[in-house]
Amino acid sequence: MKIAVEEIRMRSGDSDIPGFLSFPSSKPSGKWPGLLIFHGTDGLGPQHLEFAATLSQKGYTCLLPQWFGGISPRSHWSDLDPDDLQVFWQTLRNEPRIDSERCALLGFSRGGGLALLAASLLPEVKGVVIFFALTSWADGYADYHNFTFDRNNYLSFVKRITCPLLTLHGESDTVVPVNNSQLLENSFRRYNLAANFYYYPDVDHSFIWPGNIKFDSAANLQARNLMLDFLKQSMMEKFEA
Repeated sequence: MKIAVEEIRMRSGDSDIPGFLSFPSSKPSGKWPGLLIFHGTDGLGPQHLEFAATLSQKGYTCLLPQWFGGISPRSHWSDLDPDDLQVFWQTLRNEPRIDSERCALLGFSRGGGLALLAASLLPEVKGVVIFFALTSWADGYADYHNFTFDRNNYLSFVKRITCPLLTLHGESDTVVPVNNSQLLENSFRRYNLAANFYYYPDVDHSFIWPGNIKFDSAANLQARNLMLDFLKQSMMEKFEA
């Protein structure tokens, strides 16, 4: 399936936030499902666009906002505003090519933590996929000074999440320790929320990026297949916890 990529600007308050829209270029019989994808601390890079391209080849329209860094008016992740998330989400759902009732979130590293937070604020989300996500790092969410958290339990916001979650994390992650996902799993169990957690022995951070020294082909293949199965199920509103 051929795809196309467009550069876009999204107006949030007084700022224009840049991003990319990746979508199948062939005309569908209906509308495509949509994915809002969040990059991590290293910023929006070619690996994210390549990842989105593989998803667009499967029939997904993907919105990748440059939510901080580079040419974004948000120079640091702490500058993110809750209105930015609403703008990203509505930009995705208002895209004419997209079925607004079949949209999900995806994120990597710090962007995985943001996808999780966004899911608690956006009730229409059908599912969330996070890779090696920074979710339980001490003071990790405290940096988002425009958001309100329970300072005694930063992960208490997850109880507002109404969609299923898929988490994929290497057990030997040297950037975001795997206990981030393990502590998140404890919180999901505490609140009896739908989620699947997969851990990869002897696998480091960034294991899904070909060309990265930490790339692991076997873990990458399994993780991407799990992601595709999960998205298909969650978009159909079928999920087995």
